Amino acid sequence: MPAYSVIVRSLAIPLVLTSLMANAADLERISPDTVQFRRPAAIARLDEATGVVANRCGTLSLVDLVKWTVVAEYKLGGRLTDVAVADGLVLVTDAERSRLNVIRVFREGAELLSELPVPTHPLTVQVAPDEKSCTVASKWARTLAVVKLGDEPAIVDTIDLGFGAGEQLYLPDESRMLVADAFTGRLAVVNTSTHDVEHVHDFGAHNIRGLALSNDGQTLLISHQILNDAALPRRSDIIWGVMIDNMLRTAKIDDILKGKPGAIYSGQTINVGYAGQGAGDPDSLFIDQAGRAVIALAGVNEVSIGAPFSRAFQRIGVGTRPIDLLPLSEGRFVVVNELSDSLTLIDMTENSADDLASRNKSKRDAAQDGEEPATDASSAKPAATSPSYDEEYKKRYAETAGKKYDDSATASTYGSSYQGTDIFTSHLTLGPTPDLGPAERGEQLFFSARLSHASWFSCHSCHVDGHTNGGRSDTFGDDTEGAPKRVLSLLGVGDTGPWGWNGKKSTLPKQIHQSAASTMRGKGLSDKSATDLAAFLKTLRPPPPYQPAATLADKALVKDGRRLFESLSCTDCHAGTTLTSPDVYDVGLVDERGLRKFNPPTLRGVGYRENLFHDKRVSSLEEVFTEFDHQLDRKLTGTELKSLLRYLRSL
Repeated sequence: MPAYSVIVRSLAIPLVLTSLMANAADLERISPDTVQFRRPAAIARLDEATGVVANRCGTLSLVDLVKWTVVAEYKLGGRLTDVAVADGLVLVTDAERSRLNVIRVFREGAELLSELPVPTHPLTVQVAPDEKSCTVASKWARTLAVVKLGDEPAIVDTIDLGFGAGEQLYLPDESRMLVADAFTGRLAVVNTSTHDVEHVHDFGAHNIRGLALSNDGQTLLISHQILNDAALPRRSDIIWGVMIDNMLRTAKIDDILKGKPGAIYSGQTINVGYAGQGAGDPDSLFIDQAGRAVIALAGVNEVSIGAPFSRAFQRIGVGTRPIDLLPLSEGRFVVVNELSDSLTLIDMTENSADDLASRNKSKRDAAQDGEEPATDASSAKPAATSPSYDEEYKKRYAETAGKKYDDSATASTYGSSYQGTDIFTSHLTLGPTPDLGPAERGEQLFFSARLSHASWFSCHSCHVDGHTNGGRSDTFGDDTEGAPKRVLSLLGVGDTGPWGWNGKKSTLPKQIHQSAASTMRGKGLSDKSATDLAAFLKTLRPPPPYQPAATLADKALVKDGRRLFESLSCTDCHAGTTLTSPDVYDVGLVDERGLRKFNPPTLRGVGYRENLFHDKRVSSLEEVFTEFDHQLDRKLTGTELKSLLRYLRSL
């Protein structure tokens, strides 16, 4: 998660309250030789010299940021997603157990002081500027929990956002904060005093992974992607970012706070990739003291550094899937590389050139992380990031055609602020890891934009964290062109075959081969790689029930809805525990190419879907029955509709 501010505290004098101490439990210290996949998710600064890393495997790593070494690791358990620091206490979200853990770290060890239950699947935690409270954004609960951080941490309010909550950003005056949709392109303005959602902006984007303010506080910067449902997966559309674009967007913060229509469109859109060199999956973002934007490019294993308003960017190779950034001082920051279990220190200061040992270490660790540095890994000499799009395109295609291209007159619009600057990197492995198995290899493939033509997008770009970006895409997956289909969730996809809207793919590897060839348009996949990707997809569990029954009366209503679901023969298509079936059915809907028969998608978690049917023509579950009488031979009464909808939302 993005590190928006640096909170400096001393380990020697931590603030720990008596009632917390009474319930403290020592955390087990892990041997530095423990072999496991740590999968770091986020980093925070504990004091001037120490960083704390939340690992997805359920451990916390302490890193000496001066000596650049791991000094300790503690077992917490669960599936950790984010970490923050408030008054010397470490706050860690656990998505598996839906907990906010409060931890004290000291020289001799670490103590778990409190485990606070929070709404389902907490994704991020953000500390308020006064450090007396924090907010926890939950993906599946679609809420923002406001937590009082006192002697007894407690939730004081839960704010319903109406979308899966992801990134958060407190604004300078502390009266407002922003919360981004974890999947699609919505941004909520939340009043931190009244806890009201004042505005929700929807700008047609997805995969919002970075929020930051310009140094003058007047401009919001957002890293995200955009899927164009009118584009076709042809190389010409992919290479220009027409199908999926990776960008940094600016907007006036005053317009956003006032709820001005089109506020998110008030600034610039800046492509962080260019023709021939895409920048798949822009992620965590911060603005340094010099006003430069630092963006993790998770899909291509790089970090982009530059001045956003002059469109000057320099890209630096790091570890596999960089997803979080921690600024240390002017010109120095740490990158969290999730899928190589490593950190990268990037240093642009003048003194870094004198550290030869660090430079040599960088070379070794870059190779360990599976990187293939195009240049010396220890010193990346910035050049102009790219010529203009037109000139780059002409040059590449002239070379392909065997023609000479004279670039002597090509004027670069990039990189002028970085000429002559050295950037040094040093990599730190968090601990020994096992050999990659099929699912681990498949995970790396799933999040790699290098599978697509010119590295513009990954599987994750459309299927965000295995779910969906909520859009439509013409993937050629149904053997037709010009009929874009809704992007389906892949959660639980391992047991919902056959695959594809037309149900023509009998195995997951066949569907994966189809997607790689007809949608991503890269170099293709070997049979082994397709099998590995399928192994990873089979690890993705279905989403939790959308609205499980809470009371006896509610359970009775759900039970009535289930009986009605069965009596209306809905189970002919949506059968068994997977709530789907292997056949295709004429459902009375026709796509742009005349296709009438579709394989029914699973109804597990159907309440999370905001647009339904193959083309998103329906905006709610109610409309499925009230406007389209979907597969019904009679009108439902009001009571019947209520019970049926309640059943579906319980799934």
